[in-house]
Amino acid sequence: MIAIPPGLICLAGILPAVFLPGKVRNAWAVIVGAAGLGAALALAPSSSLTLAILPGVETVLLLVDPMRSLAGCIFALAGLIAIIYAAYREIPAVETIGILASIGATLGIVYAGDFITVFVFWELLAIASLCIIWSSGAPGASGAGYRYLLFHIFGGACLLGGIAWTVIASGNVAIGPAAEGGGLLLMLVGIGVNAAFVPLHTWVPDAYPRASVAGSVALCIFTTKAAVFLLAAIGGWGAAVAYMGAAMAIYGAVFALLQDDIRRLLSYSIISQVGYMVAALGAGTAAGIDAGLAHMVNDILFKSLLFMAAGAVIYRTGSSRLSELGGLGRSMPLTAICAVIGGLALAGLPGLNGAVSKGMVIEAAAGVPYLAEALLLAAVITVIYVSRLLYRVFFRPAPEGGRGAVPRDPPAPMLAGMALATILCIAIGIVPDLLTDLLPGGTHAHPFSPAHLVESAAIFLAAGALILILRSLRYSGRGWGADIDRLYIAAGRGVAWFSAGPMVQAADAIGRILDIIIGFLKRMSANPPVAFRIAGMTLALPLVRMLANQEMAGAYEESLAGMKRRYPDEQIGIWGGGYGLVFVSIVAFLYFVFDLLW
Repeated sequence: MIAIPPGLICLAGILPAVFLPGKVRNAWAVIVGAAGLGAALALAPSSSLTLAILPGVETVLLLVDPMRSLAGCIFALAGLIAIIYAAYREIPAVETIGILASIGATLGIVYAGDFITVFVFWELLAIASLCIIWSSGAPGASGAGYRYLLFHIFGGACLLGGIAWTVIASGNVAIGPAAEGGGLLLMLVGIGVNAAFVPLHTWVPDAYPRASVAGSVALCIFTTKAAVFLLAAIGGWGAAVAYMGAAMAIYGAVFALLQDDIRRLLSYSIISQVGYMVAALGAGTAAGIDAGLAHMVNDILFKSLLFMAAGAVIYRTGSSRLSELGGLGRSMPLTAICAVIGGLALAGLPGLNGAVSKGMVIEAAAGVPYLAEALLLAAVITVIYVSRLLYRVFFRPAPEGGRGAVPRDPPAPMLAGMALATILCIAIGIVPDLLTDLLPGGTHAHPFSPAHLVESAAIFLAAGALILILRSLRYSGRGWGADIDRLYIAAGRGVAWFSAGPMVQAADAIGRILDIIIGFLKRMSANPPVAFRIAGMTLALPLVRMLANQEMAGAYEESLAGMKRRYPDEQIGIWGGGYGLVFVSIVAFLYFVFDLLW
């Protein structure tokens, strides 16, 4: 039996979704998502499917191994949860297309066995995400989508260049370690855009909050995690990538701490948690790869859960700002329970899935100097911003003069999506082998060992002490919107100013100089012998004035002026014996030079 790539099932389901009415389209999207998950679960361990696109060139549309099986199942499952959650209202056709295409493209990347197939689905994923962003129609969504597109065009071009370089150097299109050099660097930059490497990360907090509440859930699952998977599939990155992961972990956590908008906070949290994955993969060991994949799975679950809870709050209250929210724990108890479980899983509380993989990452990072310490610092900051998020939304008193009607828990589809993610967060946290038994390297986690419990306790105690000591951590202002993209904006303005000002002026000056040179050459070409005679006499004029008497100098100047007046009609003979000798000498010299060089 021919195995069917799960991604193609999801992509095939797009066309009917375009023509179906609202509620029927919702049901169809759930069916397609479930079919994709079923296909991923049903794949045999050794399944493969190749397609010849050119003589001697085959693409591998389907390649199954333990790493691909794990990633494929979690992406398909998370995609199905996102579709169920989105069904709280009639999903717009464009958003349905975007979600199904995101699932299909990501599964295409996961099961691809060659770089050509990866690149095709990589670009499809960018287009699908753009559909999700633009479908919301929210203020700023158009500009955010355009900026998202610019980032991913740049990343896609770098990835394509790296792939071409690697394939030419190795003669092989199969996914594997890239040789050191320009191909490796280009490929790393291309993947790094989607993985939100600092400073290529600003599209995440810019775009994700502009999608619909359901669209944000889908966005948080696929793009960055597909990049993490590709990093793991290629492998062999080294310590520089590990330190990039540490920088992402700290940078994202600090900026999450500075946010007032819930989804912008969670967007920076994505950057931080992807940093943990990148750091583990950069460690370069089998345990590091397992840790990175495990944290990818867990982050998909608890981060999508938090985005779903945030979406429920926004849907019921109409506000996404911490400074405007509060007291929702009583009026939205089910949402609060799910959010607390998701937040504590993100913070790494033992008994929840985040503690399982975060401990694995920190343990794998111990082999790289100072890497584990940097990740522990990021973990402390993570506990602080999670505590502020949960307290300010659900447990502090509601702001005075706030809402009129008391919000309640969201519709059943939203609750169903949150419940599924919550159950998985708890199940993996209590029984880590549910996840670790599926890891390709067979690494097991020990989240309840004394060392890990002490480490977790130290992280939470340090965060609690900082909250008590630093009064500013207990209050939320209007948020910090500035990021490194301000430098991009300034650089863009600088380029625009230089292009419109100095560059134009320089071009005009060069044009004027060229006009003068061309005019001079044109005049000289009219009568070259006389032109050279005039030039020579002009150069000699100061000496004549200095050395000759006044009468001779006057006659010389008059002769030169007359020659200029009569130019180019002035005629002089040049073919005397002396000129012939000079001409022959010039030809002989040029022949000698060319013979010497060649």
